[in-house]
Amino acid sequence: MVKYVLHYFKGVNSRAESIRLAFKLAGVDYEEKNFERADWPKLKPNYVTQETPSLEVDGQMICQSKALLRYLAREFGFYGKTSLDAAFIDQALDTVEDIWSEANHVFHGPQESKPERLDKFLKEWVPSIYACLERLIGQNHAGDFFVGNSISIADLFFFTAVDFVDVVSKGANSLEKFPKLVALKSRIAANPKIAAWLAVRPPEATF
Repeated sequence: MVKYVLHYFKGVNSRAESIRLAFKLAGVDYEEKNFERADWPKLKPNYVTQETPSLEVDGQMICQSKALLRYLAREFGFYGKTSLDAAFIDQALDTVEDIWSEANHVFHGPQESKPERLDKFLKEWVPSIYACLERLIGQNHAGDFFVGNSISIADLFFFTAVDFVDVVSKGANSLEKFPKLVALKSRIAANPKIAAWLAVRPPEATF
């Protein structure tokens, strides 16, 4: 049996949450090695990209969250049935990535201009990305989910990004103007394995 160990900050969801969801959906056990943000500077040199989340697979370390997701997708069957399915999944995955990329600019820029960057992120960037995702879920290759009628890593990545945006916007429903995405998120949350995790997810976990 493969031993998986997920490395990430203590009490934080963010990018690691979609990886957790992949394990929960697959019904595969894994361990977590969590650390405080204050300890990160001394731990950082231990990770080849000097970033986290990272995943140990039988003692071998993989970094970069999307690399982890794609690996788990191939292992667990969350990457569609054909290479074309995988390309469409990557298309949605990379569109969602734009949310995280823009968030990095918000939270890692000058502190004095953060309110302006956050306002632009929520009022301009996020709606434009959601509009693109709304178009993707309406394409012929989509069904109940971004590709067909089975949850893929694109759906998990989307689900986690929306949770992040809603936390940043202080509980506002950021999907309100995007009915297809509202329905998509509800279908993901209704999956029994994911619903079971959401019901017990530690309340102190933040994004």
